[in-house]
This record gives sequence, C-alpha cells and structure tokens, in this order.
Amino acid sequence: GTTITVMNAARMISGSRDIRGKLFVSSGLGGMSGAQAKASTIAGIVGIIAEINPKVVEKRYSQGWVDEIYDDLDKVIKRAEEARKAKQGLSIGYLGN
Repeated sequence: GTTITVMNAARMISGSRDIRGKLFVSSGLGGMSGAQAKASTIAGIVGIIAEINPKVVEKRYSQGWVDEIYDDLDKVIKRAEEARKAKQGLSIGYLGN
C-alpha cells in the first residue's frame, strides 16, 4: 500500500507515469515506517527518511529497508541530487531532525 501511495502521489505531482527523478521526503523509521524507504526504492524515486533514534536507523539499514544512511545533511542532499539526476531509485536514512 505504501508503494502505491508514493507512486500515485508522484504521478499526480508530475502529471506523468514516469516518476523517476522525483524526491520523497518524510520522517520516522520506527514501527512500520521502514515501508516508506522501501517504497521509494521500489517506485524508482529518491526517498529521504529522517529519524532521530540511531538504533532505529541502524536497524532499518541492517534489515535492508534503507539503502544508505548519513548523519550529515549536506551529504544527504548531495547524494540525493546525484541519484535524482541519474533517475535512480534510492532510499536514504538521515540520522537527524
């Protein structure tokens, strides 16, 4: 359900079925929130999911729900732009607020 929601939102915003290169920003990786990161990758867009609990970020990364993790916002933005320009599906866990 999360993947379909992300895909349909991106399609509505872009007006196109080709949503590659879109950016999705959200927060929270606890509980069922790992689905947001995985949905970004499956949909072929770039997702940045912020989380303040380092244990949760590490857990989601080790489980494969998040592709990459950073605690430096400048690095997050740089990496997201690289992936966006390459139209690569990528989920980034950002340890921060």
